[in-house]
Amino acid sequence: MKNILKKKFAPLYFFYQFIGNKVYLVFLFSTLMVFMDSVGLTLFIPLLQIADGNMNTVSSDINDNISLLINTFFGYLGLDVNIPNMLFLIVLLFTLKGIFFYFSSLYNAYAQQQVALKMRTSLADGIKKLSYKEYVMTDVGRLQNTVLAEVWQVIVACIQYLEAIKNVLFVIVYLGFAFFMDWRFSLLVLIGGAITNWIYKFFYKRTQQLSREITKNNHRYGGIVIEVINHFKYFKATGRSSFFFGRLQKELEDLVSTNMLVAKLNAKLSALREPMTVVVICAVIFLHVTVFKSPLSAVMIILLFFYRVMQKIVDIQTGWNNYLAQTGAVENMIDFQHYLQRNVDTFYDGGNMLDNIQSIELCGLYSSYNEAVVLNDINLKIYKNQSVAFVGESGSGKTTLVNVITALLPFDSGNFLLNGQSIQSFNIEKYKSKIGYISQEPTIFNGSIYDNITFWADRTELNISKFNEVVNICSLRNFIDELEENEHTLLGNNGLNVSGGQKQRISIARELFRDIEILIMDEATSALDSETENYIKESLEQLHGKLTIISIAHRLSTVSSADCIFLLEKGHIVAHGNFLELKQKSEYFKRLTELQGM
Repeated sequence: MKNILKKKFAPLYFFYQFIGNKVYLVFLFSTLMVFMDSVGLTLFIPLLQIADGNMNTVSSDINDNISLLINTFFGYLGLDVNIPNMLFLIVLLFTLKGIFFYFSSLYNAYAQQQVALKMRTSLADGIKKLSYKEYVMTDVGRLQNTVLAEVWQVIVACIQYLEAIKNVLFVIVYLGFAFFMDWRFSLLVLIGGAITNWIYKFFYKRTQQLSREITKNNHRYGGIVIEVINHFKYFKATGRSSFFFGRLQKELEDLVSTNMLVAKLNAKLSALREPMTVVVICAVIFLHVTVFKSPLSAVMIILLFFYRVMQKIVDIQTGWNNYLAQTGAVENMIDFQHYLQRNVDTFYDGGNMLDNIQSIELCGLYSSYNEAVVLNDINLKIYKNQSVAFVGESGSGKTTLVNVITALLPFDSGNFLLNGQSIQSFNIEKYKSKIGYISQEPTIFNGSIYDNITFWADRTELNISKFNEVVNICSLRNFIDELEENEHTLLGNNGLNVSGGQKQRISIARELFRDIEILIMDEATSALDSETENYIKESLEQLHGKLTIISIAHRLSTVSSADCIFLLEKGHIVAHGNFLELKQKSEYFKRLTELQGM
């Protein structure tokens, strides 16, 4: 069943992944609802006949079919065919229709919420597993728009798609009853439906084109919004905000313009809806009365069937156009889902336990990016609680090397050993949980100091004690005590309310709160003044011998006490040793120390 859906009805299969078998309940209750409605309408014909006492008010073929149906149905129920029983049965049928309508609406709503929940969960899980290498190249505007805005558009599309299928079921049931009573009417309505569908085809194609344009426009708009938020201070300080807000305004105007074109198409379809229905119905009446020579009174009840059939046919066409208005979002969501599946991070899930990290060893390791070799035959070993540093000019491979060590980036060949065993034999998430990472631009969340350091941990006695301990280690106590709200002080978006040095110390405190074994310092002090750098250096010196510290630095003063410094050049380790040893081994390193007054 799933394979058939996947091949023939790709959108339905996509929605089915999130709704599951509950979609069958939606269709079941909808079918029962229209069945009750059809039987109830059918009973009006013999009811009118009995009430008038005239069995010739409808054509004989209709009368014979309905009489057979009614007599069989009432005989099965053990009831006499009379007005009170018919009225009671009609009321009962339409009451049942109302009950089935309730359950159909209820399961519709439930299905929609399930789509929303599962789709958002699936996207969150996909982004969580997205490889870092792919993330740095992704279109952040598309990512934000897909996750935040287009989820709801896809839900709307799902609603329209299911409604179209339900209306198809309605038409089938209605036409089945109508065909049972008079096949000529059914044929005429089908012809009418085919004509209206031919008219709608133009709208379908144009709506789909506009929907795709809207999706691309939303991606661009979302990307510019992110740029504005990330670089707001720069724009305000340099007076260049007008340019980016101008781009934002243009994308917004294009978006509104395209949406208005879609709205015009929908307005035209809505305007055509009832006139087309009435034209077809009038044509059916005209043909039946003038060509088939049937009295008008003979076709009034059956025309009610046809009116409902035509309404549902037009509903299908209008609803389908509404669905097509969201196809850009649906196609993007399907493609984005495949994109996330194709670019899942490489998770090693070996069976070996990793209680602690005794050593990290890289043997003959090569790594490339876009076919260019970035790391070339890397051989090094880092021991537990050792302090090491990577130095070298920009582009020498320092950051890539750290990214490989932290398992952010894969490597092409060579060996990566933890405690003498391949990293692939360990669970990679377990390994990463033992790593703390401090970058040049520290990660600060829009929360309090306590929440930033503890990562929103409960305020238990143990957590508060641990919080105070890391605050003291990172020389944050005086700073926090001078604040009016102390550790409850909000840091603002990306830490706008605190200085660069304070943000770095808060970031270090957060990592220490986690009980990490490895602390990565990726040029963490390069943007700080000398005094603040000394504070950070003093904090790190307290950790010397207690953690494995891996540093990338341009300022050699921050790594002068490292146990081992690796000098990189064009992706290759050309020398290593402690500070004094490296000055003797490398003329390049010696020149760097002289330039920096060391």
